[in-house]
Amino acid sequence: MILLEAEDLAKTYFLGGAEIRALQGVSLSVQAGEFLAIMGPSGSGKSTLMHLLGFLDLPDRGLIRWMGADQTHLTDEEAAFLRNRVIGFVFQQFNLMPRSNALENVMLPLLYSDAPERKTSRPAEALRAVGLGERMRHRPSQLSGGQQQRVAIARALINQPRVILADEPTGNLDSQSGSEIMKILKGLHGRGMTVILVTHDEQVAKFADRIVKMADGKIISDERKAASTPVSVWADSGIPQIRKKTYDWSELREHFIQAFRMIISNKLRSILSMLGVLIGVACVITMLALGKG
Repeated sequence: MILLEAEDLAKTYFLGGAEIRALQGVSLSVQAGEFLAIMGPSGSGKSTLMHLLGFLDLPDRGLIRWMGADQTHLTDEEAAFLRNRVIGFVFQQFNLMPRSNALENVMLPLLYSDAPERKTSRPAEALRAVGLGERMRHRPSQLSGGQQQRVAIARALINQPRVILADEPTGNLDSQSGSEIMKILKGLHGRGMTVILVTHDEQVAKFADRIVKMADGKIISDERKAASTPVSVWADSGIPQIRKKTYDWSELREHFIQAFRMIISNKLRSILSMLGVLIGVACVITMLALGKG
């Protein structure tokens, strides 16, 4: 079953007056339950392709279909809805919130998903599944690079996505930690998860059952291994219907908590900001009073 299909995708960027053709007519289809590695040198367009497949950007030309439905031209709200429920992202830089512990980082996608399970034990179970059951209350600064990437994987899985998009997940890790991360992704694939991996490392790409190589914004080869592709456990669940986001008091409370943490973690900056506001207001009041007098 075809889960994802891209047809004649093109994307051009303009940097400093120069035209950069990142993608030039790329077509690709991904079956449910497949482990696909996209390889290529820097500037080949592999990360741009992943951004388009993950609704992080829009193509200049072409179509993107999820389970046969055209999802090419979405509004920002519609794209955010699908990113939250359909795709799990794993980035090279981890992108964890430094003021939150591992458990709170994993819970974050639930906050924006209207999921009734946000107060259940699912985040803790996700951390135990990646071997961090004893590190739930640790902040990112207290975790190694490999452990931070495990937190990122647990966060990507918390909403039970249809596919995992991993952009150089081992790029900032040593060889041992990178091997452990790839074993986790391979294990997810073995249980039926669709995994799309972007890498320039041939050793990392060997974990995949299919390798697509890119150069100069085009696909130059597409090789499949003899191993059969497992059926995705979410293949028959379909794409969730896009609907307007609803807000509740728990989400508002979480936003206040995050704002308070930011103020506390940057005490000097917060004090200087408040002092600037006080001085500014005092000056305005003084000038109005003098003018009236």
